[in-house]
Amino acid sequence: MDIEKNDVDLSKLFLWNKEVEIKDEAGNVVKTVWMRLVGDADLNRARVISLRESAKARESLKTETSDEYMAYIAPLKFSSKENITAGIKLLNMGNYMDEARANVITKFPVEPASDASLEEQEKYQKIIDDFPIKWEKDLDKELKKIDKRESSRLDVMDEDALKKEYVDGLINYICQTSMNDTFHSYCTYFGTYEDAKFRRKAFRSYDDYSNISPRVKQMLEDAYRDLEIPIPQLKKSLGATP
Repeated sequence: MDIEKNDVDLSKLFLWNKEVEIKDEAGNVVKTVWMRLVGDADLNRARVISLRESAKARESLKTETSDEYMAYIAPLKFSSKENITAGIKLLNMGNYMDEARANVITKFPVEPASDASLEEQEKYQKIIDDFPIKWEKDLDKELKKIDKRESSRLDVMDEDALKKEYVDGLINYICQTSMNDTFHSYCTYFGTYEDAKFRRKAFRSYDDYSNISPRVKQMLEDAYRDLEIPIPQLKKSLGATP
């Protein structure tokens, strides 16, 4: 949690393009490209394509003769109940965290009056500084409650029901990952140019982009992520604007 109240950087709202240097393993610049956030049309194209890829992955994972099924689902028959239970918890960890955050209500301390003494202001600042620690402790306590509840729920389930819940969760996780990766990859492809005026695409086709070295591809996708405004920072910035 960010406890600073005066560190809003509005420039992040306007950082929508930048120059990106592609370097070799020795750190030498071998090529320069320009990158910008994609517009609504390309954003929608990336979304549609990523949903299609997710659907393909889901179909493969549900087809018992597919390589994906054999790699991810088939080995389940050799897993113990304890391992399946642990797998379900791991797959649901994000949901548990969301639930815990929603349940934790830690009241923010009231700011002292403008004429408060220096000592009162010092005490208030100490409370502010310790607030994230208190919030983390409350969150950890809530997570332990959720874990105990889930352990009890899963413990009374028979093995077939456990396997079904695990498989459903695993398929959703793999498909979500596939969708996210594809979406971000296409956004990077759509948003990368050879010139600073954004007139010439850096890659003639997505196949050309896909066939570059994994290291360069990762470099470009990391650069595109840097252009995206983190949600907490965006909310904070918008809070400082009319």
